[in-house]
Amino acid sequence: MAVQAYVLIRCEAGTATRVVEELRKKDHVARANSVFGDYDVIARVSVTELPSSFSISTLEEIVFKEIQKVHGVISTKTHIVTSRDPDFDHHN
Repeated sequence: MAVQAYVLIRCEAGTATRVVEELRKKDHVARANSVFGDYDVIARVSVTELPSSFSISTLEEIVFKEIQKVHGVISTKTHIVTSRDPDFDHHN
């Protein structure tokens, strides 16, 4: 079973499309889409859970080192998924 989170991303003006393209290349980003609203991009992060090895620091590292380092990203807000979507693992 994977540990999943939604990362809401604010981008510099005019960079959302490029940010989405870059995020889709990242191993831990299962999905990324540009959106209208308070945020510019929503990414779904998925980390394969290994017995006793997943910690919040793993997710923190992905957000800080993979997502926030993408050129154009201004800020992020992370929401850890607490309910399971039975179709998600089949439609990555």
